[in-house]
Amino acid sequence: EYKNSDGDELRKGRIDMIRSSAAMIYNLLGNDVVVFSKNKYLPEGLYKKEFEKKYKSINVINKKTNEPYAANLDAWLHNDSCEIFIESKCMEWLQNNSEKELAKSYIRYTSKYFYPDTAEMFRTVGNEIPSSQYDSCQMFRHTLAIYNYLRDNPEKENKKIYLVNVVWELGETELLEEIRDLYKLQLELEHREFQLFYKKMTPIINLIKSNLAKDFDILYLPVKELYSILKYSDEKQKRFVQRYL
Repeated sequence: EYKNSDGDELRKGRIDMIRSSAAMIYNLLGNDVVVFSKNKYLPEGLYKKEFEKKYKSINVINKKTNEPYAANLDAWLHNDSCEIFIESKCMEWLQNNSEKELAKSYIRYTSKYFYPDTAEMFRTVGNEIPSSQYDSCQMFRHTLAIYNYLRDNPEKENKKIYLVNVVWELGETELLEEIRDLYKLQLELEHREFQLFYKKMTPIINLIKSNLAKDFDILYLPVKELYSILKYSDEKQKRFVQRYL
């Protein structure tokens, strides 16, 4: 799965580094089926999973693959009633080096979208999302890719669909005292911009929920919250992932 991805996760410093997002989500979810306990975020139950899933996003040919550009999601969980698409962030959000603007294909032209009847809505929202701290651009592309996936697969209309941003957040006591205030401000901006992103995305969320799925939502989930709903059958794995808490 990682060999076939566009994320270059097998490159040294990615999957082999415990503080990479690829390693983090792999360690959290493990090799077996994923089991969620009853919770307020996502439907409980057993899920099969795949890592590094690609879904077409915009109708522009990627010269490297000779296929339309695709969104690369870190994990895909699925069962008969629900599908969960996961984008994980470990250290990346702290470095704040995410794209600050969507490519022109998303924000200038409606002709590059796969489905013309909703292209103007996506183009308009793409011009309005915030992008100084939270990685709104990537999450917008992921949402568009899920939308395309659901339009291409109308049999999914009775399933619950979720896009989940799993983010590693440090406790203040884990930081040097001299950078705690700066970290706190950055974390507050991350949360505030997600809320603004979510508000701008509301028309698209409602569109998907009303026409393409039984339910749809975009969630920001700190690693600690994801861990709290996971059921581990392997005690060794459960102890290992404590390092992310």
